[in-house]
Amino acid sequence: QDYTYKELAAFVYDITGQTPRQLDLPKPWVKAMGNIFAKSSNPLITPDLAEIWSEDYAAPLSAEGYAAEAEKKDGILTFADFGIVPIPIEKIAFEYLHRFRAGGHFVLAEGYHGNVK
Repeated sequence: QDYTYKELAAFVYDITGQTPRQLDLPKPWVKAMGNIFAKSSNPLITPDLAEIWSEDYAAPLSAEGYAAEAEKKDGILTFADFGIVPIPIEKIAFEYLHRFRAGGHFVLAEGYHGNVK
């Protein structure tokens, strides 16, 4: 399944239990902020990132199209060529992201803290 940047952020915030304030800013504003931040030693955003993040990327080929290309003599390499089996984000995300939830996974499980309120 393909996700937009906004959908991925919402997915991560849902798992981690965060409720950040999200703003949809015009691209020129974000690029201007990138110009300012780019002058720091470790910029959070640059004009190039603003340009990349302003558009969602969708793969040009379907799964079948990639498989057909991979079979050609000078075709593209796929995950299968390296022995990698992709795992959907829904199946593995909690394993990595629960540690960023306030209280970790303990807040979701009964019995760890008794009846303490």
